[in-house]
Amino acid sequence: MNIEINNFINACVAKGMAEQSGNSEADKLHFDTITSVYHFLKSNNKLNDLVELFEHENPYVRLWAAYYSLQTTPSKAESTLEKLSKEKGFMAGFSAQITLNEWRKGNLKF
Repeated sequence: MNIEINNFINACVAKGMAEQSGNSEADKLHFDTITSVYHFLKSNNKLNDLVELFEHENPYVRLWAAYYSLQTTPSKAESTLEKLSKEKGFMAGFSAQITLNEWRKGNLKF
């Protein structure tokens, strides 16, 4: 696995932990890292590398990988988000449902 994907995974996991603990400063920091990796992958035509994360053990990794993959592999990304939206105990499930709703309304901008 390449360094960008590892950075993406680590930032997603850390963002999830910060989100759950209410640490908005850390949450923002990790979101910036996720966004930075996304821009790198997009500019290098490597967004499809995120698909390998759809089965990751961490729900926040699956959430962000699917979110950014909606533009390249929408059916697989939607399926991942639908599964995730049914998981309880994490904000990731709620976020997945909101993401799906907004995607289907055409409100998401990348």
